[in-house]
Amino acid sequence: MTLFPAPDPARAALYRARGDWRDDTIPDLILAAAARHPDKIAVRDASGAALSYGELVGQSARLAATLADNGVGPGEVVTVCLPNWCGTVTVFLAVLRLGAVINPVPVTYGRADLVHALATCDSRVLVLTDRFRSADFRAILGEIPAEQMRGRAVLMLGDDPAPGTIGWDAALSAAPIPDAQIGADAPAAVLFTSGTESRSKGAVHTHNTILFGERALAAALEAGEGDVAFMASPISHTTGFMHGFVMSLTTGGTLSLLDVFKGTTAARQMAAHGATWTMGATPFLADISEAVRAERIEMPAFRYFLCGGAPIPEALARAATDAGFRVLSIYGATESPPHTMVHPADPVENAWTTDGRPFPGIEVRIVGDDGRDCPVGEPGEEWSRGPNTFLGYLGEPELTARALDGDGWVHSGDLARRLPDGSLRITGRLKEIIVRGGQNISVREVEDYLVAHPAIRRAAVVGIPHPRLGETGCAVVVTEAGASVGLEDLAAYLVSKGVAKFKLPERLEVWPELPMNPSGKIQKFIIRQRLAEQDERTQA
Repeated sequence: MTLFPAPDPARAALYRARGDWRDDTIPDLILAAAARHPDKIAVRDASGAALSYGELVGQSARLAATLADNGVGPGEVVTVCLPNWCGTVTVFLAVLRLGAVINPVPVTYGRADLVHALATCDSRVLVLTDRFRSADFRAILGEIPAEQMRGRAVLMLGDDPAPGTIGWDAALSAAPIPDAQIGADAPAAVLFTSGTESRSKGAVHTHNTILFGERALAAALEAGEGDVAFMASPISHTTGFMHGFVMSLTTGGTLSLLDVFKGTTAARQMAAHGATWTMGATPFLADISEAVRAERIEMPAFRYFLCGGAPIPEALARAATDAGFRVLSIYGATESPPHTMVHPADPVENAWTTDGRPFPGIEVRIVGDDGRDCPVGEPGEEWSRGPNTFLGYLGEPELTARALDGDGWVHSGDLARRLPDGSLRITGRLKEIIVRGGQNISVREVEDYLVAHPAIRRAAVVGIPHPRLGETGCAVVVTEAGASVGLEDLAAYLVSKGVAKFKLPERLEVWPELPMNPSGKIQKFIIRQRLAEQDERTQA
């Protein structure tokens, strides 16, 4: 069984004494909502499928029995790689009812990412669909070496499950079994996040660390049983998992899921389902706002669009306001899920001038190089601490010690300054990641693959501005003598290594040398400057 980091006893006692951590688990609260209104719609998706709370509870109980038959129990991990479907929610609840741990991973994951997740979590079961969009998960599963799948069962949704896997209908045919009895400090999820390291890290959260943050967010939005949350952000990613699945269903609301995003499709579904709020990165905001204006779609119930992952351009926030809804910027990380937000009572312009102020019960510091708090207005690293913070990275004690200090502070790696009203403004990043449309790409991971290419001697990847996605990756390479490489060839090579498509560089530059300092470190600020100057000359 996987060994998870445990809560710090002193901080656990403090949070218990303050009432921040309680005895309820995520399934406890969802089942309580089902008892209050079993016929109410819990979740619906773009296919037209819908589940009432009663149906969700019944379906998840039968699925839980099948998972238990395949070795899933308290503390075991189930890796779930599924789109935004009703069935995904059923899987999540079934896993939690067994006292097991969900490891949700995006459907954009490639083979290498999946293998890394399975190995890190020692997952008992992998849940996939047969195909989704251009991804053939039957083929991906077949490419995973047999020794890496030994001892793991595979549940596969879809019309054509692979041989040796458990089909959806068969999985729902078992007789229900009693729910496991677990504590709220037990692990509930392992959420992978990319940072400066070459591979993603699994952040461990308990029922209590998740529920504190979701209660705080729900209170700020005054969200409850009457709300309909629209989620185009993947529920197999932190944003959709926590704020879509957990917050919506533990408060007794309804979750509306979209699996393939298009602005017009999203806006029409939001209107049809009576969405009251949503959360997503700036591309979602831009496309939905444009669709609402262009199609004159009316969404009278819609109140808030929570937007994070990158600064919100003023023009975009104002355009959303003109379309009839309020934009609220929000900031956080998988390790410390959204801990600041522009609250509904704050000035409208805070959406594009700040990244919000902390939720009650969460502490934030801006720390200088000397370890002291920076004065108002001066930049430093953003640290946060509270009942919402993760316990550590699974199987990575050294990385945990760098991100989470002995006093419980999460070191974000982001540069920020505190504003006079107590809000924060994120001004940059200490860690090297590219945020492409709200998805984090580890620069080092992509570079490690590039330098292994037989035609490449040196490589650097940098983020370059993109009007819709925020950033995209540009690979700047030095080739071996006499060798050549093109962007399409490079993409095919990376895909063959199992790299997810969203991580592929979208621009390639071949230079004779990379700028380096005397110690041999590549000077990426010079690379960015040269690329910007090159683009200016091109546009002139």
